[in-house]
Order: sequence, then C-alpha cells, then structure tokens
Amino acid sequence: MRYVFVNATLILPDITLSDAWLLVEDGIISAYGIRPNPHLNAPSIDCHGAYIMPGVIDLHCDTIEKMVQPRPGVHIDTHVALHITDRLLMSSGITSEYHSLSLDDAEFGVRNEHFIREFLELIAAHNHTTSARHYVHARVEVSSERGAESLSSIIDHPLVKLVSIMDHSPGQGQYPTDELFRAYVAKTTGRDDAEIDAIIAKKHELRERIPDNINRVIELSRNAHIPIATHDDDSETKVLDWVERGIAISEFPTTMVAAASAHQHGMLVGMGAPNVLRGKSSGGNVSATEAIKAGYVDWLCSDYYPAAMLPAVFKLADAGIASLSDAVNMITYNPARAVGIENEYGAIQVGAHADLVVVRHHHTPLVERVFVGGKQVFHIQPK
Repeated sequence: MRYVFVNATLILPDITLSDAWLLVEDGIISAYGIRPNPHLNAPSIDCHGAYIMPGVIDLHCDTIEKMVQPRPGVHIDTHVALHITDRLLMSSGITSEYHSLSLDDAEFGVRNEHFIREFLELIAAHNHTTSARHYVHARVEVSSERGAESLSSIIDHPLVKLVSIMDHSPGQGQYPTDELFRAYVAKTTGRDDAEIDAIIAKKHELRERIPDNINRVIELSRNAHIPIATHDDDSETKVLDWVERGIAISEFPTTMVAAASAHQHGMLVGMGAPNVLRGKSSGGNVSATEAIKAGYVDWLCSDYYPAAMLPAVFKLADAGIASLSDAVNMITYNPARAVGIENEYGAIQVGAHADLVVVRHHHTPLVERVFVGGKQVFHIQPK
C-alpha cells in the first residue's frame, strides 16, 4: 500500500513543517518534505492544513479496569470492555496502549493475577478485531502477599512490555497516613470498616517482605528484558535507591523534590496528562505543570483518562510552556524512548512504522483520522 498525505502540518521531534507532504509505503514512513509534492502518481489524502503527528504511546492507563468494573461489585464482559476502550483510544489518538493492570491481593476488585492473565489472552486473541496496539504494563504491588510471585506466571508473555514497582502500603508514598489509605479503599471498593481494618493490618504485617519482593520483581523483569518503572516516589532517598539499582523510569513522583532528583539522575520522569489538563493532581500531589515548567518531566500518560492526552499537550503549547514539538514528544517520542522503541515508533521519521494521527486544533484538538501500521483505522468528519 502506497499513499501520500498532502497539505499537512507535520509535527516532527524538533520542528513543525507547514505545507508538507508525507509518503507511506507498506506501512512505513518512507519520505516527507515541503510542497510541492513529488509523488503525484501516489493516491493522496488532503489534510487541508491539519496536523499530522505520531500515534500517541500511553505507558500507563487503568481505564480498562473501570470499563470491566465500573462500580464495586458490578462486572462487565471483558470482550465488551476491550472493544469499547479500543474505540475510546482511537478518538483520543492513542495507537499504543500499555494497559496498567495490577498484581495485588484483589483488595481492589480486578486488581489480581486472574484478571491480568485473562486480559493478556483476550488481547492476543482479538488482535485482528482491535485497532490500537494493546500491551500490558504489569503493576506489581510489593506490599501484597502474592503480587511479586504472581509476576513470574506472566512475565514471559509477549504482550507484557513494562513492569512497575508499586508500594501502596499506608504510611508513605501516595498514602502518608492510615486514614488516607482507608478513605481511598472505602471510596473505590465500597468495603466496610472491618474489612478495611483487616487490609490495613495485613499491609503492616507484610511490610517486612517488601525489600525481598522488590528484589524478586527486578530479577524477573531483567531476566525477561522488560523495562522497569518506579511509582509514587516521594523522596530523594527513594529515588537514589532506584538509581543505584539501575532503574531508569520514574512514574508519578509525588513531590517536586522526588521529580527533581529523578530527573537529575537521568531517570525518564512521567506524570499524568489529567494533572496537566486540570491544573492539579487528583491526589493532592505535585502539579505536573509546575514540574514541567521546572524541566523535570519527560513524558505524560493518560493515567485514568485517555481523552486527556491531546488536550494536555496542546494546552502546554498554547500557554507557551513548551513548543508544540516538545509537548507532543511527551506523549510520543519520549515514552517510546522510555521503553526502548524510539527507532520504530513515536516519531515522524523515515523507516518508522506509520502510526499516525491527523488532528485539527480549534478550541480543543479533534482527531480526524488514525493510522496504525499505515492502515486507516479511524476516520470521522465533523458535521
């Protein structure tokens, strides 16, 4: 298949090109440039000045959990949830989704090894009926009884592409007090006080196992050659420990001190696009926008809201906080760098896979077309 985009504005890693063309051949970007278009014999797609950017790479999103379990005790068929989520990803410009699924002790509904195994088999079996590239980001809760060892049962699955080390035990990180942890569990699971008391007691009991669990997660991930991320770091001490262990990705540092330390020690720092869009963290943590202004943030993820990705980066560009290229890099090229796929995905460059999004920016960015591997998988025309 060979075709050329014309009358486009290309968002490259370091510059935007107006009045541009881009040639795709056999699913690969083969050339691009400024008018006139030299490929007059190729079928053309007229973008009428719209942007063409790389497909969004989302390294962390738990939306599928909400689609499967929208309320405590309510379960929706996983096939239905997958395909509805796939449509949401297309309209959000996301071509590669790393579904962040947790290996925990099932305190939080579907956050357990059984669901993650089921989901891996589902996305493998339905690769031909979904549009996005679907992968799994295995989030291992090291304060759980089974999380670290459960990782061993899925780590060799070809669709597990990222592992993160989480410690959501009360008394540190995201939950500095037992009461904050209690409030979160009550809100998200509907459990009563007695049940939450038992969970908190179990978390405290298991705390001494956390160092061994961390070592096990790192061992399994490295043996499988899968990138590792840390999660919710709140201090320089924690960051330095990860740096000494050779971990290169930090997601959701909760304080400016932790974000600064991670950046200064060469970790690729990720934060949530909803934080940028809303102007604040949903959990009362550091402002992503302020951390971006300080130069500490490399990539953004959708976290829990895929539709936030494009509005967040255009908001950064419109406010002059980042150039459009730099802002778009935060959801394309930089996450690709974090997981080691930047030569194939995440940028408009010759030889890369043609995962491309055509976006028109009015008051908010609207996705008009999405291409995955050069194949058009989404097209919508405004009234």
